[in-house]
Amino acid sequence: MSLTTASIYWVIVALWSVVLCSVAYFYIRNPKAFGTVRLLLIVIGIDTIRNVFENVYFGVYFGGQFGLFPNWVVGVLGQPSLVIIPKLLNVVAGCVVLGLLLGHWLPTAVKEWQQSELRAEDLKTLAAVDSLTGLSNRRHFGLLAQAEFARSQRYMRPVSLLVIDVDHFKTVNDTFGHEQGDLVLKSVASILAAAKRESDLLARIGGEEFAMLLPETTKESARTLAERLCEMVRGFPLVVGGQAITITISIGAAQATVRTSGIETLFRNADQSLYEAKRAGRDRVVVHTPPVEKIDAAAE
Repeated sequence: MSLTTASIYWVIVALWSVVLCSVAYFYIRNPKAFGTVRLLLIVIGIDTIRNVFENVYFGVYFGGQFGLFPNWVVGVLGQPSLVIIPKLLNVVAGCVVLGLLLGHWLPTAVKEWQQSELRAEDLKTLAAVDSLTGLSNRRHFGLLAQAEFARSQRYMRPVSLLVIDVDHFKTVNDTFGHEQGDLVLKSVASILAAAKRESDLLARIGGEEFAMLLPETTKESARTLAERLCEMVRGFPLVVGGQAITITISIGAAQATVRTSGIETLFRNADQSLYEAKRAGRDRVVVHTPPVEKIDAAAE
């Protein structure tokens, strides 16, 4: 029993030595992989060294009592002035660890977490927003439009889509340069954003192409808004490269019906109307007319 009592300290020393060697080994091999955890490794290292020292001290002391070491060791290590050393080391290690945790590691860990959250939010924003105009991008618009389309179909509510194209935009780029072309796109985006309702969805879905989804809006109301947008863009005092120019837009509009199979179909209908607006001379609005309505009109 006495041998077991004396030996248990050395088992503890061996265990904590393995801990200390493991920490040192992995940190030396991968110092940059731990980040804020490096301070936690230091805390573990300090506590491990304290444990090793304390158990070596008492292992030698009790080993001397049970004959594992010379008897004089007991007299030396048993002095009150020396016995208190392991306890003082405990106090010092505790203070250092507490200081590292409260003064550096915990605040740094919280700061890094906050920075990580901000980066995640920034990535979400980058994934959803067109960097040039600040509007939603095509992907984000598609997700929101799909949800709004499903809602309109579920509750049998009207929803319309405008697909908007800046007329002769390539000519602007070729004449004034891409930087001035970007200015034109920003200006058009600002006009569209100023005209939309809070419930409307607006996005830049291509180079010079925009889309606006209009919940609770019939094709007649969509036409009225589209014509007003054309007037606003046409009348906007735009100076490009030191020269006053007039920008116009063409708009294709479409309203979803019970036969509209999905948001992609609504897009195709609006795109088809946009193509017709361009073919008819641009700077105009064309509203998609479902085939059934064309048949009814012909019958009349």
